[in-house]
Amino acid sequence: MARKRNRHGRGRRGPILDSLLPGARTREEFFEDLLIESAERLADRWGSRVTAIDFRLMLVPNTKVLTRVAAEGNRVPWATNRSGRPGRPERITVYRRPLEQAAQVPAELPELVHMAIVEQLADLWAMDPQTIDPSYHPWG
Repeated sequence: MARKRNRHGRGRRGPILDSLLPGARTREEFFEDLLIESAERLADRWGSRVTAIDFRLMLVPNTKVLTRVAAEGNRVPWATNRSGRPGRPERITVYRRPLEQAAQVPAELPELVHMAIVEQLADLWAMDPQTIDPSYHPWG
């Protein structure tokens, strides 16, 4: 006799929330949307220079990054970058948890993500963040 999913044979009936509702998105999916939105906003201004960058999303920085930052006496970074080489594109890695903790209210998160990306582009391209995005203003 084949065993059923549960005693009454019903199993899970379906998703609790419709996939179109905001609560159906995970935190990671929501954060990924913010990253894409910011990159698209900058791509409108800088074109292929931004679209050629490899954007990554991680929960927290790895131990190598944290050790380096602790040695320098800096705070946990919101994002890091890596310059490009032949066969390897420029990379910007955005860290979700440090940004979520910095945002006092969820409405600040899109602005913080965008600021982190602008700062990393400014570091990669050796430019002023205001040149990258004229609406940029430093945090705090």
